Amino acid sequence: MDANYLKSELSDQELMLVNSEVEKNSKNAVVAYLLWWFTGFMGGHRYYFGKTGSAIAMTLIFWLLIWALGLGALITGIWALVDVFQIHNWINDDKHSQENSAIQQIMLRRQLRNNSNNNNSNINNSTNTTAQNTTVQSQNETANTEIHQSPEDATNLQESPTISEDNSNTK
Repeated sequence: MDANYLKSELSDQELMLVNSEVEKNSKNAVVAYLLWWFTGFMGGHRYYFGKTGSAIAMTLIFWLLIWALGLGALITGIWALVDVFQIHNWINDDKHSQENSAIQQIMLRRQLRNNSNNNNSNINNSTNTTAQNTTVQSQNETANTEIHQSPEDATNLQESPTISEDNSNTK
């Protein structure tokens, strides 16, 4: 989805969280330019931006060809000069990437929270329904027991106290 659309779906608090995550996790321009200044001929700034393949190439070209009349330094020097103009774009790309990542994490957490709330309400509804069904079922069983009593059971229930009375009379 479009980052601007997702950003418009966030609350003010979530936007503040995104901005703090971007500031905390994005690359620092001062560090990038210092790495370029001191180690640019060997690709130090490229390592910082995660461009490891081209950074290794710069390092190997520099060290393997430095002895060949400074050819390695000339090649990587020109390469580093081109890179100085790209660092600003790399920093912006990193910020956009960090922002998109933070927005997607917040949207995922929001979705998980909503799913969790829906599941909890479904569980509560299910628990209430189960409790109601259990109560109704026990009431039905009690009613069925009373209805299905045979006349003999009823007379036995009535005779039981009489037997005990007869025993008390015989004493």
